[in-house]
Amino acid sequence: MVVSNTSPLNYLILIGQGELLGTLRGELHVPRSVLDELSDPATPEIVRN
Repeated sequence: MVVSNTSPLNYLILIGQGELLGTLRGELHVPRSVLDELSDPATPEIVRN
């Protein structure tokens, strides 16, 4: 299981490797506060989607 904060997810998505953590460890748990930050209007569109 992987629990992540915003930075690794943000940068992996930006380089097209958003699935990497889940692939390596099987499960990826993202706290609601991290999802909220990744959805913020100031976040790059590719990450928000």
